[in-house]
Amino acid sequence: MVARKTALLWDRFAAVDPGLMRLASALRAVLGAAASLTVLAALRQSDTALLVGGFTAMVTSLAVSDLHPRNQLITLGLGAPLFLAALAAGAVLTPYPVAAGIVFLLLIYIAVHVRRYGARGQGVGIFGFMGFFLAQFTGARAVQLPPMGAAVLVAFGAVVAVCYCPGFMTASRVLARLQRTFGVRLRDVLRDTASLLAAGQDTDALSLSLERRLDRLHAAVLLIEDFLGERAVDEATNGQILRHISRAEVAAQRLTVLAVRAARTPVAADDLAEPAARHELAARIRVLGHQLTPGTATALRQRQRQRQRQREREDAPAVLPATSAPLQDCLQAVDELAAAVRLLGPHVSSPTATGAAPHEPATPRTRAFSVRRYREADSEDRKHGPTRQALQVTAASALSILGGHLLSPDHWYWAVMATWVVFINTESTGEVLLQSVRRLAGTVLGAVFGYGLATLVGPYGPLLLVLLLVCMFGIFYTPSDAYWAVTFFITGGLSMLLALLDTFSTDVLLLRVQETALGVSCGVLATVVVLPLTVRRASDEELVHFLLVLRRLLDATTRSLSTDTTTSLIRAAHELDQALESFRKACLPLTHPLNPQRGRRDRARHLLELLEAGAYHARSLAAVAGRLPQDDDEYATRVAAAADRTQERMTHLIRLASRRPGIASHSARPKVTRALSLLSDEPRMRRGRLSPQQRLLLHIDRLDMSLIALTQASDPAAPAAEHTAASSAGGEVPSLPSPAADVAAPISWTAAHTRPSVRICPADHAVGAADTANSPGRAAAC
Repeated sequence: MVARKTALLWDRFAAVDPGLMRLASALRAVLGAAASLTVLAALRQSDTALLVGGFTAMVTSLAVSDLHPRNQLITLGLGAPLFLAALAAGAVLTPYPVAAGIVFLLLIYIAVHVRRYGARGQGVGIFGFMGFFLAQFTGARAVQLPPMGAAVLVAFGAVVAVCYCPGFMTASRVLARLQRTFGVRLRDVLRDTASLLAAGQDTDALSLSLERRLDRLHAAVLLIEDFLGERAVDEATNGQILRHISRAEVAAQRLTVLAVRAARTPVAADDLAEPAARHELAARIRVLGHQLTPGTATALRQRQRQRQRQREREDAPAVLPATSAPLQDCLQAVDELAAAVRLLGPHVSSPTATGAAPHEPATPRTRAFSVRRYREADSEDRKHGPTRQALQVTAASALSILGGHLLSPDHWYWAVMATWVVFINTESTGEVLLQSVRRLAGTVLGAVFGYGLATLVGPYGPLLLVLLLVCMFGIFYTPSDAYWAVTFFITGGLSMLLALLDTFSTDVLLLRVQETALGVSCGVLATVVVLPLTVRRASDEELVHFLLVLRRLLDATTRSLSTDTTTSLIRAAHELDQALESFRKACLPLTHPLNPQRGRRDRARHLLELLEAGAYHARSLAAVAGRLPQDDDEYATRVAAAADRTQERMTHLIRLASRRPGIASHSARPKVTRALSLLSDEPRMRRGRLSPQQRLLLHIDRLDMSLIALTQASDPAAPAAEHTAASSAGGEVPSLPSPAADVAAPISWTAAHTRPSVRICPADHAVGAADTANSPGRAAAC
């Protein structure tokens, strides 16, 4: 019982922190700082050396953002000499403020420019910036370099010793924790799905909770794919893990869509069988969810066998009684998800609930595949971002240095720090403005908190040190999307540090707030004046990138019918999800709840929901195409024709997005409908069971429909104008054929496809339990 409760508690902890990544980062900072301070104190080093050691240990967690432990060690190895060099340069130039400012600006430009090389480039830049900043913060001189350099080396050694040597941060353990997070979040999705079916009706609270669960599940899948993309743990099983995880995710998404549709289907008041069937189906989903819970699956499976034997004694069918078609669809989706869960490894589900996953040999194409393959086509068009931002940060930092010296010649570096951080992971003017507001709000709240806490604790040095480490833990364990809370802990920790150094005062905290306000103001001003990038332009660029990645996914789908590209399809779908996240991030200033322009906010949200629905179909398309036979020439021809039609529509949409004006249009405010509702609102299109080939064509057609809706949402007046211009120019824009022209003949279409407002929905049937059991490799997920 104790072991089971401990496992459940650990699962809850893992669900909040995928793979315990934030916990590992926080522990790396806290344990590294504690070990560094212990060693330096034992060596009777000065207070400056203690400060350098603790600060360096904290910077290691700030700079290292790689997922794979080996890559983290490489970044640490590159960062140590750069940190020492920057620290030495800052210490030498401290007596010469003008020269120090010029070198600092040059260092800032280089540190931002190397962000084009990804997470490692950003980490190396942070090491260089923080090394020079530390020299200015401590007021170090050249004569102090030997003990300070020794403190830096002690800090790096302590971080490696306490975090990597014990074996907690090994590749296999990190992957196991990520897989377990996926299992926990999948169980949460199943629990909410069962509750939705048992309630018998869909409410906004239930569907919203279910959609959030799906988002968290998808985030876990993205982390697993990112981890395997950095450096494969085992090349022979890399493709197998990706296939099984992706199949389970797609099957879970399809089940939720069908469950929402079933919950929204009206039931006659005198129909007593339908509620009973819904409760029975909800019970089956709960049993499937408990298979992912250690220690609970065995008893529940025994109960399920007892109910099965009772049905057999009563000559009852092994399926749900005669109920509505949406419930039968849900039953088939449950069987398909159960087959997918059985293929997952022991880290995802309980060893007592699932057997070992069957071995699937990896093909040479799978082993040779690189996750960066799909980024090469349009990488040249996206390299100008770091250069533009480097110029912006340099200009803003120059203003911060000048203004900071006017406010305080001794603490001007705080303004530069505020300018630096508001440009991390931001691109457009709106993103920088939003980050600046968060930074300033967190600084003000942290100053109030730090003042009160430092005043209360005051003379108790050990307690101040403990509170400093607690604040340090909060900095790295707080989710990155709550940046104001991160800044809150930073300012609180600074208050504890100033109290330890006997330099704490109200004037210093007020100066901290003033320097922060100056720094973020300079950052916003630079983004407006120096090569400005508006939110609309940034979102259009990300939309074009999304469509280009989608085009490559369709190309891979066409090739999959003649060659083995299963893992390539999954990787391509992952690239599409990354492009969607980039678009979501670019639109964040518009979709933020505090955005006063409600019309633009609703239009951005509507566009985002349409893209999410299209990404769902693209993900399902990759899952289905990877399990189709490669000798069906008839369907290969039809799939190629359907993909060509969709690519023509994408070409039209890319041209439309590229030609949009730089200012927002004043079109009618759209009604925002969540992606889950878009996918479930469409009525069933067909009776019977769809074959995998038919489902593949159906997904392409639904993707084409989503592009039509996306074209209308981008600019309602643009499509007609584009067609008119094309006619006058001799047909420059390709014609857009009917979306149902190349769909399999057995599929019947309703009049809903001719409505001006296009709605997207998934396929209506999954492969049944019998087909799933007979051919699990071809069980297609819709």
